[in-house]
Amino acid sequence: MQLNKKSLADQISKELKERIVNVEIKQGEKINVSALEEEFDVSRAPIREALQRLVDKGLVEVQPRVGYFAIELSEKQIRDLCELRKLLETYSLKDSIEELPKSELDYLLQESIELQKNEHSHDKLRNKFDETDELLHKTIIHNSKNEFLKEFTERIHNLIALTRHLNERIGEAIEEHLVILRAMKERDKKKATKALNVHLNNVEKEILRKKSWVK
Repeated sequence: MQLNKKSLADQISKELKERIVNVEIKQGEKINVSALEEEFDVSRAPIREALQRLVDKGLVEVQPRVGYFAIELSEKQIRDLCELRKLLETYSLKDSIEELPKSELDYLLQESIELQKNEHSHDKLRNKFDETDELLHKTIIHNSKNEFLKEFTERIHNLIALTRHLNERIGEAIEEHLVILRAMKERDKKKATKALNVHLNNVEKEILRKKSWVK
């Protein structure tokens, strides 16, 4: 990664966050500070500052006199995070379904239909799915009338993004997205929230089933 002179810590923090969220740095893996100094061609100070920012965001843990480690979510933490997502998103969907912009729903629906055709390579499908999945769930949250809900969800955004990438059931998730989106377009609150709950329950089951894979 080529760095510019502006805020080295910001740039390094952003790059490391992406690697952790995308599981390029595995959960529980020790982060090699010396290797990062060499890779980014910087002193230890901006590396440590970048890592501390990720500690503050909950993506990195520090063990005194041992080092920095990518967060490793326990089974209980995964269950708690998934349960919190269900509570926040189903409430937000009920709260916002009448205000959801038709243009955004049309775009998401068309993107999901294109993804369903599965004409991409695995890596491109993974990336496109992650983008669409994040945008769908952001649309639900950001159209809520509850400002505190939006602010609180932003605090756990990185952990949600991490669990998103642990979900490998892409084809099934796209089908679930289509059911949610069509119900949202119909402004059918009951049908949409039921479909959203089914989707989030299946995401949780898949993440827990694959938990051994992230070690």
